[in-house]
Amino acid sequence: MELATRRHASRTAVRSGRSTVLDAEGRRALLARSDLFAGLPAPVLDELAGRSNGRCLDSGELVFRKNDAADFAALVVEGVVYAILYGPDGRELIVDMAGSGQAIGEAALLGASCHHFTAVAAGMATVLLLRRVHLAGLLTEPQFLHRVMLLLAGRVSRTARALETMCLYSLESRLARYLLDASDRNGRERDAAQIQLPPTQGILASMLNASRPKLNALLQEWQRAGLISRERNVLRVHDFEQLRRKACAPERRF
Repeated sequence: MELATRRHASRTAVRSGRSTVLDAEGRRALLARSDLFAGLPAPVLDELAGRSNGRCLDSGELVFRKNDAADFAALVVEGVVYAILYGPDGRELIVDMAGSGQAIGEAALLGASCHHFTAVAAGMATVLLLRRVHLAGLLTEPQFLHRVMLLLAGRVSRTARALETMCLYSLESRLARYLLDASDRNGRERDAAQIQLPPTQGILASMLNASRPKLNALLQEWQRAGLISRERNVLRVHDFEQLRRKACAPERRF
């Protein structure tokens, strides 16, 4: 798949020699806009900005690997970072993602000993790395701790839903559920929804636990039936009622 981690990439972004040009003021502004740190007192944000490190990542570069020591979390500044699980045969499953302003690997802040998935940049991305040791004081604050737990609960819920869909539903239902969720995330009216697909069909296949040939065949079948239309990576749904019926068909076809 196109997102596969490159063998010559550094083991983690922490060890990468490249650093994005973000001064302390810019890092502070980014922290203040994030889901995790928005609303914190100015002195706290100033201290975090001074201790955080910015990194620019190429497509496919690692933020961290599964089972790496969980001594830091990452805040996505620009781009997208995917949470990926790998099978023994090298097959990839994308179980979650973090976009601008969202954290990934936040379990490290609660004392997790290791990361439970591999985090990979999808396209060019910029992240701020936040060491657990620098957040020790903040983690004693109940309000911040509650926020971290809420974000983690949301990730667990999304991951559980993704695994349920991938393991228990047919490919047709998996694709329908993905498109319905994407439409909801976009906040668009469903009778005029335009959905931005991942940059490659391989990435979408990894999100749906499918092979690219089977996914491509299904997309072409739906296009011929008039259910959807597609122009490059933009997909338009023309019949949401039919899509909802397909999403609710639970039988898994192997």
